Amino acid sequence: MKSGTVRGKIISNSAMILLVMTIATLYLGLASSELARSVEILFRNNILMKDLGGSLDDTRSSLSGYLTSKSSDSLKGYIMYSTRLSDQARRLNREIRRDESLLLQRDLARLVDRYLEDAEAGVRAKRGRDVAGYTERFESSEMTADLIRVLVAKIEAIYLSDSLKAFSGFDSRIPAVLMTDAALILAASLMGLMLVIRYSYKLTDPLSKLAEAARAVGRGDYGHELPAPDSADEIGTMAEAFSSMRDNVQSAFEELRSKSEVEKRLMEERMRVLDMGHKLKDAELLALQTQINPHFLFNTLSAGMQLALSEGGDRTAEFMEKLAGFMRYVLKPPSRSVLVSDEIECAERYIWLLRLRFGERYTFDLSAEDDVLGVETPALLLQPLVENAVTHGLKDREKGGEVRISARLEDGMAVLSVEDNGEGMDPADVEKFRAEGTDDGLEEGRIGLRNVIKRIALATGGEGIVELQSSPSLGTTVRIRLPAGGSV
Repeated sequence: MKSGTVRGKIISNSAMILLVMTIATLYLGLASSELARSVEILFRNNILMKDLGGSLDDTRSSLSGYLTSKSSDSLKGYIMYSTRLSDQARRLNREIRRDESLLLQRDLARLVDRYLEDAEAGVRAKRGRDVAGYTERFESSEMTADLIRVLVAKIEAIYLSDSLKAFSGFDSRIPAVLMTDAALILAASLMGLMLVIRYSYKLTDPLSKLAEAARAVGRGDYGHELPAPDSADEIGTMAEAFSSMRDNVQSAFEELRSKSEVEKRLMEERMRVLDMGHKLKDAELLALQTQINPHFLFNTLSAGMQLALSEGGDRTAEFMEKLAGFMRYVLKPPSRSVLVSDEIECAERYIWLLRLRFGERYTFDLSAEDDVLGVETPALLLQPLVENAVTHGLKDREKGGEVRISARLEDGMAVLSVEDNGEGMDPADVEKFRAEGTDDGLEEGRIGLRNVIKRIALATGGEGIVELQSSPSLGTTVRIRLPAGGSV
């Protein structure tokens, strides 16, 4: 690079300023690295200890909950937290070292292993109904957990002490570091100010003339006199380039063509994003359709077991056949469309199972017009609504509970409805649903209705409609309107 150019002069002077600034920065950085290392030691090790202590507390709580109540949620929590605790324990030192904290980590790792062994043995004893066994193992695990807590606190104290010692040594040198760094920065700032003053006068005058010529060209005055290049530096080169650019307006067409290519690529990218959005909706639909109520399955299987114990076998075989047919329908690929007749058949199987479970407590009425049976619909719409009606609407009725299911064609739409004479819903929830077109305001227990609304919106592209009518003590009606164009 020629030293006579403006660029060369600015770069050479700027390099000196940058060198001084770099020295100042490196000096401060090296001096600060000691503090950074001490703080890093404190945070890295203390975070490990705090995470391990938190995982231990969560594991203890979940284990205690499971051993006292045998709750499935507590067992799931225990499995998750104990796995995380085991993973954290594997990060501890397990070798013999001279460092006191590493030796304590080795002891801590052994205690965590012992705790997890006792906890696992207690869970196995609980499953085997060995009361004495899981009580003994639980007490042993609690004693080990207390020892772990003491050891964690001791290790944290050692880490804190080491970090404070390192920080104290750095703190004593801070004034000298700041004074030296300030002197270097001040020198670099003065050099920079001198460079700005020197070159501002040299650059501004010819650049002002060139800017005026550019404004004239922008107004369409291509005959405006351009400043004559009086030097061989970058400003002179800029003036010559501007003159050449004025005479080559056709280059703008090339830029337009380039812009067209960019827009084409942008459109392709938008199409790719749109395709990804469709795939995301399909994935969400798949996830929503695979939700199954485990309570119904558990209660129904329990009823089947009781029936098998009390009867000879024919009715039990019918029960198993109905349940198998229902589960086979539910567990098919959820992204499918089915016929209304399939939905009606699924609802009939489900009602048979409900009658088996509740006896004469509830009555069910199911009707479907022939002309709607061949209409295509998203799978598994009626069963969740019937389940909601029984589980929430009729839960407090010992007798007289009614559920009416119907399917018909109306104004080119397939209308599926589920109605109950149960306790109904709060008017505020109903109004919020009608105003917002969503069930987010409904109580958490009505997952079936929430599932149905979301799946209909995704599967029909927003053409499907879910209507809700409910009053306290007067029951609830959920009405689904689907386009009937997919009939067969």
